Amino acid sequence: MRCLDILVHMRHYQGNPPALRAALALHRRIDACLHGLYVAPIPPAAFTSPETVAVLVHESDRHYREASVAEPWWQQQLDAAGARGDWLVAQSDALDAIAYAARWCDLIVIERPQQQPDAPLGWGLVSRSAFAAGVPLLVVPESADVGELGKNVVILWNGSREAIRAVHGALPILHKADSVTVLDGETRGNGGGLLQLPGFDLRRHLATHGIAAQFQSYSAPADRGAGLLAAARATGADLVVMGAWGHSRLAELIVGGVTRHLFQHADRALFVAH
Repeated sequence: MRCLDILVHMRHYQGNPPALRAALALHRRIDACLHGLYVAPIPPAAFTSPETVAVLVHESDRHYREASVAEPWWQQQLDAAGARGDWLVAQSDALDAIAYAARWCDLIVIERPQQQPDAPLGWGLVSRSAFAAGVPLLVVPESADVGELGKNVVILWNGSREAIRAVHGALPILHKADSVTVLDGETRGNGGGLLQLPGFDLRRHLATHGIAAQFQSYSAPADRGAGLLAAARATGADLVVMGAWGHSRLAELIVGGVTRHLFQHADRALFVAH
């Protein structure tokens, strides 16, 4: 199986940040090339007046220059773990830089800050990256324990396009996992329309790829997000594979939603795709 190109969005480059820990944990299970990305942002507020342009752009320039000479730090982290990769620095809006660099990557590792999990209500960088990047995301809660990642995996399955894309993207990880559990909440049956689309059998698909998964039927309670998170925890999984934003963010804002709940409350890494 070929090496995966993994983009690691670094909010800072000191110590042992969660995104780096997660990327190295993945490297221990799969063959991966780790591309560290730091973005020196130019905030929109910089262009509200001539005074703020000078101050905020100058500050962004400083962050960019400092990050540009941080490659030895990144290589030191990779060398210590026997990993390989490179160090990328951008000066732009963070979402633009992530979406651009994702063009040559298979997966994005992105940290979910503890103080501002995905505010405001689903419009934070994590959610916007899921929509814009075109590749799956590994969302790492700041407080998550990622010593092991991909050893025991749970798939939250509902048969949606997003869930299928998440499973497809996670195949290299699932193939190396010690155990894979599928919480099967798919509602099967004929939609009653004139058109008949080809069916997708997840059990057969995983078996074809040499993945022995255990299936558990799952019926969602009224509070779907909390129920799914509790069920995922009960499996003992260190990684949750799921589709993200199956409904629009506006709909989930109004009526609540599984993606928003898990992004805000999950205490373990989420492998998601939109």
